[in-house]
Amino acid sequence: MLFNSPTFLFYYLPVVLFIYLVLGKRFQNLFLLFSSLIFYLWGETILFPIIFFSIGINFYVGKRISNETSDPNKVKRFLITALTFNVALLVFFKFFSAYILDLSESLNLSISDSLLKDAKKFNLLPLGISFYTFTSISYLLDIYKKRSDCETKLSNFALYILLFPKVVAGPIVRYREIALQFTQRVITTQNLAIGARRFIVGLSKKVLIADTLAPVTTKVFALPITDLTTRLAWLGILCYTIQIYFDFSGYTDMAIGLGQMLGFKFVENFNYPYISKSISDFWQRWHISLSRWFRDYAFFPLERKRAGISHYSQQMNILIVFLLTGLWHGVTPCFILWGLLHGLAISLEVSKFGKWLKTTWTPFQHFYAMTIIIIGWVLFRSENLVYAYGYLKSMLGFSTGTRIIPFSALPIVETHTWLALIIGGLLSFPIFPALDRVLFKAQQSQKVVAGIGVIRDVLLIGLFIVSITGIASSTFQAYIYLRF
Repeated sequence: MLFNSPTFLFYYLPVVLFIYLVLGKRFQNLFLLFSSLIFYLWGETILFPIIFFSIGINFYVGKRISNETSDPNKVKRFLITALTFNVALLVFFKFFSAYILDLSESLNLSISDSLLKDAKKFNLLPLGISFYTFTSISYLLDIYKKRSDCETKLSNFALYILLFPKVVAGPIVRYREIALQFTQRVITTQNLAIGARRFIVGLSKKVLIADTLAPVTTKVFALPITDLTTRLAWLGILCYTIQIYFDFSGYTDMAIGLGQMLGFKFVENFNYPYISKSISDFWQRWHISLSRWFRDYAFFPLERKRAGISHYSQQMNILIVFLLTGLWHGVTPCFILWGLLHGLAISLEVSKFGKWLKTTWTPFQHFYAMTIIIIGWVLFRSENLVYAYGYLKSMLGFSTGTRIIPFSALPIVETHTWLALIIGGLLSFPIFPALDRVLFKAQQSQKVVAGIGVIRDVLLIGLFIVSITGIASSTFQAYIYLRF
């Protein structure tokens, strides 16, 4: 069940919200846990025991780390064992998902047709495993470092992991950030309205922009390199650049909006990443909860270790962190090289090159950043390095393709596709925050502010209706980050 599915929009969400709001505080957490279980099991029908096993292990170890005060070495052994379990679980399923089918074919191993069908359908990767594993790791490390108390109730810890707005694709919320919200959250009409507005914005971004561009991206990246012209290559990667941002940030907007409707406040995950002036700036704006996780739980510990080692540079730690970032997305050469590309860029930016870059013309800084970002998206979207290399060559004009855009290789690129691409490009800039500052400035009268608010809400209702129409009239598009 996904946020943009009719089942969620017309059945699950209205029923859950109604029951949740009429229940007393005493039963709200238990009901949320029950409804989150239904949400997760709806999407994960095969590998669902994995998340339950993970919840049980991490809850138990968290309590042991917190309660054991007499033997620091014993506490450390508990932590290392639990971290090993979490990392091994993630690595196993990432590797299994990426390579086991190819390996079985190369070794002529027999796999039943039903298993093969299920493997291809579900990609053999438990739903949300990358997100709930990192959530659990941060929970254990924060308890060990005394930055957070442990959760004493299994039901609350299970709710923390399974909470349906964030379980599938984040944001990665740390326990200490929402621990008090399990018992002290306040649900108000204002928060419900703000959350609903945020949800509609996210749904519109997903349905009206990302899903409109998805068919073009899919068609272009399915072409053989020999059929790929320079114009087709640029069309495909520009569509994907806008698609992945509006797909993932749209999901995050919906998650944050749903959380706010339920009384929870989640961290922001995006801040207009395509206005970045460098790749360092990009990672402060793109998937913020993930980059913050790697900063606090990987980079900073590595930097503390580096302090006592000669001939070991900060750049090496940056490359290690971004190698891990690539592996978090998938254990394939394209993801690994994508991570290393970003790591190499940031390594350069902490050197003299970065100081020079800051002195250059601002448009050049944006051009530099977007060049690296777009090259990275080619790697991210390509099935293998050979295809990525050929795609980049086509973008540079070294193409043998003879297809004429937009005919033959693609269905005719319709007007709404171009509109989605143009509007998506414009909305990648902070136009609406600037507009809000102008429209809702303090010196305006209450009547003017109220009138602007009514107009905004009417427009949002219109966007919601158009989005619902789009869902009903087009092929369903899953989230790009659904199976990471």
